[in-house]
Amino acid sequence: MNLNAVSLAIAQISFTLKSLSKKNFNSSTIEIANLISEHGFEVERHFYRTLVTYLDLESIEQNSTSIKRSENIHLTYWLQELPSLISKSNFVTLICYAFDTAGTQKSLKLSSHINGFLTSLCKLFKLTRAQELLFVFALRNSIHTELQQLTHEHIEQRLPDFIRIASGDNGINELGLAELSVEAVHSLVLLIQQYISNESIEPLTTTEDYERFLDVLRKEYPRERMGNNGSLILLPLLYSSITLSIDPSSNLLLSNSSNLSTNVWQMDDSLADVILEMGYSFTASVEDCRNALVHFGLQELKPSTIARMLSIMIKTHSGLTENTHIYNSDGTDISINNEKNALQTWNIDTFVLAINDLVPTVNWKDVVKELDHPGFLVSDRQALVLLVTALRRALPVELYIDLLYGKWNNVEGQLSWVTQAIRYPDIFCFGDHPAHPVLIDCLKHPLDDTKEIWTWRSLNLIECLLRMADTGLYPTVLDIFRRGIQRAGELIFLGLLQLTSIWTTLKQDLLLLLIPTLLSNSPNANLLLNYMWNSQHQTTSLRTTLLTSLADWYNRANDNEQQTRLSRVLEIVQDLKTLPTLLGAQPMTFILDLACLASRRGYLKLDKWLSDKLREHQELFVQTSIQYLRKKAPQLLLPPPLSKDDINFKPISNAETINVLLTVLQLALSSITNKDLIQEIPTMLSTAKIFNTLSSSTTIAGTTTTTTTTGIHNK
Repeated sequence: MNLNAVSLAIAQISFTLKSLSKKNFNSSTIEIANLISEHGFEVERHFYRTLVTYLDLESIEQNSTSIKRSENIHLTYWLQELPSLISKSNFVTLICYAFDTAGTQKSLKLSSHINGFLTSLCKLFKLTRAQELLFVFALRNSIHTELQQLTHEHIEQRLPDFIRIASGDNGINELGLAELSVEAVHSLVLLIQQYISNESIEPLTTTEDYERFLDVLRKEYPRERMGNNGSLILLPLLYSSITLSIDPSSNLLLSNSSNLSTNVWQMDDSLADVILEMGYSFTASVEDCRNALVHFGLQELKPSTIARMLSIMIKTHSGLTENTHIYNSDGTDISINNEKNALQTWNIDTFVLAINDLVPTVNWKDVVKELDHPGFLVSDRQALVLLVTALRRALPVELYIDLLYGKWNNVEGQLSWVTQAIRYPDIFCFGDHPAHPVLIDCLKHPLDDTKEIWTWRSLNLIECLLRMADTGLYPTVLDIFRRGIQRAGELIFLGLLQLTSIWTTLKQDLLLLLIPTLLSNSPNANLLLNYMWNSQHQTTSLRTTLLTSLADWYNRANDNEQQTRLSRVLEIVQDLKTLPTLLGAQPMTFILDLACLASRRGYLKLDKWLSDKLREHQELFVQTSIQYLRKKAPQLLLPPPLSKDDINFKPISNAETINVLLTVLQLALSSITNKDLIQEIPTMLSTAKIFNTLSSSTTIAGTTTTTTTTGIHNK
């Protein structure tokens, strides 16, 4: 396993950022870019996490203007990186991890009453208004509730002005929308749409203002140019939400088809629009539905036409309270009578029966295939009910499920179907129709028997979602998985591991998210992690991800939780028989703590391991060891003279381990060049000698430390 290569790349990035200057800026940035390109996500994530530590976040938090861009080379680096970072599919993951780590390590101490932190930060980063919204929307996914609250307040302040300015003559340029990539524009519009449609939030803008905002974008990205400039992903967002226009007072003649509503989609014919004008009365009965279709001369319906009719029905399942009258050429009204007009939605069973009656040879599998068209959208529970009811009436699920799992051109339409099915498994449960089920034989404790859990027992579903995330829908798909993990984390974890031919950023992110969840909540945790470690596929990537996650889980804990988590990590690595591998990885602080615990439990000869690490990493390991001693034995920093009666006197915990570490540092003194370390180590040794004497009757006593204290006395 190539843990050393990743560890060295991480260490090199840390060193390069620490020594960054105006003189070496260009060569350093190129070097870091090459390291990220070669080693991937883990190194990239470490880069942004480290880069954020060089920002004076406390000054920004206090709305300070003391930071000068020209004098802060790391800020210059941020300004260079941000435009491309915002366009990355894993932008949310990278930026949240960087700032969450800053919050966890207390370099960022937020409280909900602070005003202006995000404003100052965005100003410091020179973000346009569009980039600012994307940046703040991303931070809404932070694990820190204080930061989540700040982003919510910031969006409430900024979003109404953003939409208002966008409607102006030069709104696109003024907001910086023209500078964004198509993918970034897509993410921004989607996030705005989701935010303003959240019923739990007070309305921030009117429907009219939002439509004007979309109209501005439609002028910038006209439908006829979609696909020529890579903007096809904007099509469902900009052209599927146009209000359906129905004029109940108009009497349309069949011959005057130019008046039919064509605002919704450009179809291969206008039949779906005619049906929309007729309203729910079109499906009042099988006979009336069939007669209407025959009247329009469509005894031989194409699958694409049926698909578009079905699509418009599921999108307009409510709200069509009026029906337009359609007349024959002789003036006869072919609309259904008023009693039948009382329908409140489409009678989808009637529609399918009428189609089968009119065209008995219709291939419904081809109809499902044709649902992959611009404008198809399953927006809510009732839309899913209509769609599933129609397809169940038409053909068995097994005959079309592979089409749902397959690759679509209208990926957002496909995702809307999948999302609603996951949300409402009582209507359609993927677990009932998996082409390839997730294998669960390795689980000792059975899973709860609920549809919310079993819907995730489809490998095809998990694979489909991973693929869709790579089309610019990463945040949406990640949110779907997050909700699924709350109920079916074990199934999703196994499914990800059993997809042996796929390795994507989202897959790695989900595993990193799942492992801490399993450690905290799953009775099958050890079995699952053992399954991951012993996988015969993607072994290096999976093992690196597992060890990285264990280290992160430890580092994210507060001081009170760290030892408990460290014991849990040691238990796991011993079970996996991988302690030597983990002790050769990064980060060093975590590894040193783990080694000391392993030594106390008899799994490791500490003095030899410390000596080997010292030869391998030299002064970097000395610095790590000193930091460890400062944290674990702060008494060593107390000024002499000391006595048992001193108010600050407190015996050193795990004194034997501390003494072993001090002895190794003492032997390394001759090779250390850092003057501060040269002074600090003898001070600690002297203080430890005093503690050994004062505590001889308690913690550091008898023969257990005779050899060590002798080493200290010899100094």
